[in-house]
Amino acid sequence: MKLVVTEALRNLAQQHRIFTAGPDNIWPLGSALIIGDEATIEPYSHLLGGLVIPRRFGAFSYTYSPFDGFTSIGRYCSISWQVKIMGSKHPSEWATTHPFSHLPQTLRGIRAYLAEVDALPFQLVHFDQGALDITIGNDVWIGAEVMIKRGVTIGDGAVIGTRSLVTKDVPPYAVVAGSPARLICYRFEEQLVADLQASQWWRYGPDVLQALDVREPAAFLDRLHEREARGDIKPLAFEPLTAKALIEASAVETVSPTEP
Repeated sequence: MKLVVTEALRNLAQQHRIFTAGPDNIWPLGSALIIGDEATIEPYSHLLGGLVIPRRFGAFSYTYSPFDGFTSIGRYCSISWQVKIMGSKHPSEWATTHPFSHLPQTLRGIRAYLAEVDALPFQLVHFDQGALDITIGNDVWIGAEVMIKRGVTIGDGAVIGTRSLVTKDVPPYAVVAGSPARLICYRFEEQLVADLQASQWWRYGPDVLQALDVREPAAFLDRLHEREARGDIKPLAFEPLTAKALIEASAVETVSPTEP
């Protein structure tokens, strides 16, 4: 769905502390914002890569690259420039790989032709495109010019090296690089990885976390658990900005399915 960015939409995003590229740190007035019906954006997030909204975008994360409505991104992620999502599958074993037989609605020229020759409704053939969703966990660092295959899950704390081609799931706290990406190492030993994931430290704000001294992960977790036991810190309870709210604050320009 494409929304026209209105003053009401800009104000709503600013109230939720959503930051984007540009001189006003918010989407330009009158621009076309691409968003899915299920999209949610947590406060204090940074969408610095264009006018496309992921399915889910977590607090304090930042991306200089656009992601589509099939992508979910957790909190505290660091995503560099020109990260791209690979296209969906095509039927290479059929007589043609072109989508006219199974997904003609994605191409305006095909739709126009079928209407002109009075071929609507058009007989479609089913083709399984496979998994389209991409899930990026919390505290993930993705370098510049990475390509990610659809259906992939990147675990919490993972690091993806610059220009890597990610074609399969990346385990939590793994460091991968290359084309295709291969495991280089894990950031920490197995028990510490398990402890970091179990803690779900990303539930807390930067003020809480920085005070615990992040430089020594094991000691950081000890201090976190001490404060949790004392009950003097509370997890974040953000109200995310939803697609529904953005739609209500805007004018719907067009609604049309698109091929990933």
